[in-house]
Amino acid sequence: MERAVHSGTLSDVVFARAVHDDDADIRALLRRVPMRGDLQMGFGREPSCFACPEPAGCAERLLVARRDGRLVGVGAWTVREAWLGGQRSRVGYLHGLRLEPGLKGSLRVLREGYAFLATEIQGVDASLWFTSIDAANTRARRVLESRLTGLPHYTAAADYLTRVFAVPARAGARARCGTGSGIGRGIGSREEITDFLNREAARHDLALTWDDARWQALERSGYSEKDVVVVLDGGDLVAVAGVWDQRAWRQVIIHGYPRWMRIARPLYDRVGSLFGWPPLPKVGKAAPLGQIFPFAVAEGCEDALPRLMRGVEAVARRRGIDWLALGLDATAPLWRFMKSSAVSYPTVFYQVHGNGFPPMGAQTLARPIRPECATL
Repeated sequence: MERAVHSGTLSDVVFARAVHDDDADIRALLRRVPMRGDLQMGFGREPSCFACPEPAGCAERLLVARRDGRLVGVGAWTVREAWLGGQRSRVGYLHGLRLEPGLKGSLRVLREGYAFLATEIQGVDASLWFTSIDAANTRARRVLESRLTGLPHYTAAADYLTRVFAVPARAGARARCGTGSGIGRGIGSREEITDFLNREAARHDLALTWDDARWQALERSGYSEKDVVVVLDGGDLVAVAGVWDQRAWRQVIIHGYPRWMRIARPLYDRVGSLFGWPPLPKVGKAAPLGQIFPFAVAEGCEDALPRLMRGVEAVARRRGIDWLALGLDATAPLWRFMKSSAVSYPTVFYQVHGNGFPPMGAQTLARPIRPECATL
């Protein structure tokens, strides 16, 4: 396939779809430039940005920006089938925008990058586009919310919260009766679990749809049926969760902690060791972190959460995972039933529209959202 290239009319920056020759430069930029926010973290993409091109069936497309041959920016977009207004819909997600720090004419580069992106998504089957930004990244939010000429419009739609839970050393203990790990062992067939996940996901916007193709895509990325935990109540399926270990192709890197965490970290590590808690990840290193994915609890069955989480922790411990991340709408009632976490990471979700993106219309984010943080 011929590589699509676009040269800005006002700058000397060239935009293009990423190819394998860009791989080393992209990974180096991601290592240097974290996401802005109180907790500075980023995503490593070792051993290659193309190692898992369609995680969970969400096809990813990478774009690059070069000035005089040097990589100065990268961004990505994916299209996925998700629930929107109770209907299966195709939605697009913008993510992974990184610019070289101190980039000259960064606003102009941003405008031209969006112009190139608009040409890339022409004809793409997506009725709505969205993105997420760290709530503490006020600089980026101010620019994108300003509706400057040449940029698409960003309309805040929901507050989202990712919480990170420590996996205790005792998590290897066997879960209580009524909780099972794996699929098709008398504790819920794949078909039953798929139906349950879709039924619960349909109550939220941006939650993934589930089918055999989704499961097969997960298996290709290293996800196993043994990573899934179900909770039964009187023979009925009331909760499902899994552990997705993405470290073989995407790593969470801690670049820096907020001041209060830097101060509290030595005390936390000393006290935590007495209770079997893992130490906080070291700065500059990949965190032994897994994603809770999928995650669904039937309405009115919140008392299943303790059993569900014990099962998930047992799976994580077998995988050598010290930390688990779960993302939900910040207003989700389930948060009231969850144990406290070591780290909370608030983000703001935006609907992206205008200037090459579908206009705001009937397809809007109006209900509680449930995008899985494992796919963000």
